Amino acid sequence: MPQTMQPSLSLGKRALFWSILVAIPVFCAALMVLGYYLYAYLTLPAGYCGSFARLDGQAGWVLKPATESCVIGYTPDGAEAFRASVHTDENGGRVPIKGAEAPKGGLLALGDSWTFGYGIEGTDTFAARLEAEHGLPTALFASPAYSGAQALLLGQRAVDFVRPRGLIYLELGFWERAVCSGSSEPRFILKPCYWADGSGAARLTLPPEGLVETAARFGLRPGGMVGAGEKTLTYFMISRPASQAMMLLTRAGMLSGFADDFRAVGSTETLAAIKRAHFENMIRLSQDAGIPLILIDPAEAYADAKAQTTSDLSKLVYLDRAVWNEEVAIPMAALPALEANVPHDGHYGPGTHRLIAAMIARHWKESR
Repeated sequence: MPQTMQPSLSLGKRALFWSILVAIPVFCAALMVLGYYLYAYLTLPAGYCGSFARLDGQAGWVLKPATESCVIGYTPDGAEAFRASVHTDENGGRVPIKGAEAPKGGLLALGDSWTFGYGIEGTDTFAARLEAEHGLPTALFASPAYSGAQALLLGQRAVDFVRPRGLIYLELGFWERAVCSGSSEPRFILKPCYWADGSGAARLTLPPEGLVETAARFGLRPGGMVGAGEKTLTYFMISRPASQAMMLLTRAGMLSGFADDFRAVGSTETLAAIKRAHFENMIRLSQDAGIPLILIDPAEAYADAKAQTTSDLSKLVYLDRAVWNEEVAIPMAALPALEANVPHDGHYGPGTHRLIAAMIARHWKESR
């Protein structure tokens, strides 16, 4: 018997068939990505009593003024490992207790979570210890997950209302969070970064005006903001996947921006130029304010920049690896575990902050 001819599919039906066929793996991949970030949200070993950050068009975010929150850490089995209250004053500086104000006319501490005192009470930070134990009132303007560029911008603002006699800057590697890559100056960034233009120099680049606020309307927040309490499904299901996609495009050379939110990516020459630019900016900040800069640099990240600079360093108090080891690292090893580090976290505990405060006080007084 002759075979019966099957009618061919119409063009529209073929298009629908192939669309469905292509959509299936795309849909499955999207589900896997969202599932991964949902798992990350559910298993993040940190919790908060509420976000204590607010968006900022230049810095990405700053701490909310006059707010009260807490940071909670969890053990691998879900038990509470620590709980530390967070209080800020009307300018967004961390203060020891509710209703206090960051002192004016004393010292000003800038930095990230290590300076902020992640996981410990405000009364235990080295800024609070400087006043309580050494008679050196210290305003604390720092945020978890901050980069060196963000600390610089916040410092430029804070010197105007704190009017400090000196700056404190503890560098434990957070300059790396301020590194951008690409052949052109980054434009789609939600927090500031340093970009090397290929000439051996690097410059500070800010988010375009209005971009941070516009992106937020679509659920996009700056990378790292979760450290200041932005632990939401929106952050994990929108901000994080979008950030990862942008970083992949940057690493592929298709975009300029952050290749990694927390790790410096670039050639040795590029990273040296960025560190040099940031060092010069911190020196300029202290010079413009007419005050000394206490730069604590345990890894000596800025040693080369310091040796090569033509800036006036007469007001720089540089505490290098040898000083850190002698006055903090070695005595820290003798502290009880809960005094040395925050449990199940690793940030410095109250005892280590006391050692840092004593080191700063000693060298500050010697430099006067």
